[in-house]
Amino acid sequence: MSAIEWVGCLGSGVQPNFNENENMTAGRPKFEHAPEVSFDEIDYKNPNELKAARESMLKEQFVRVEMLKIVRKALETCFQVNGPNNYEECRNLADKYLDMLPDHRAQGYSGYQRNDPSK
Repeated sequence: MSAIEWVGCLGSGVQPNFNENENMTAGRPKFEHAPEVSFDEIDYKNPNELKAARESMLKEQFVRVEMLKIVRKALETCFQVNGPNNYEECRNLADKYLDMLPDHRAQGYSGYQRNDPSK
């Protein structure tokens, strides 16, 4: 899938097809996914559970930041490809990027941990 097709998929709501076959995954190491841990389910006195919850929260935030970077890169590519018509052609990507900005930033875990509503 080319970069232009990828940009078109992002703006139109169509999901790109990234099915991996056996040839693509041959020779790659297999990784275990870390379990999702929430601050709601842990004992704050247990440092291992606290560290796992922090890492889980940070991992989720980093994924959201990378999603924002992908949309921004697609928007930049759309601007370059469409030239003078970029305001009309890239409007849906620009709206998506602006909608994602407030929620897709790294905030850390300290504020949530101190103000945990369940504790």
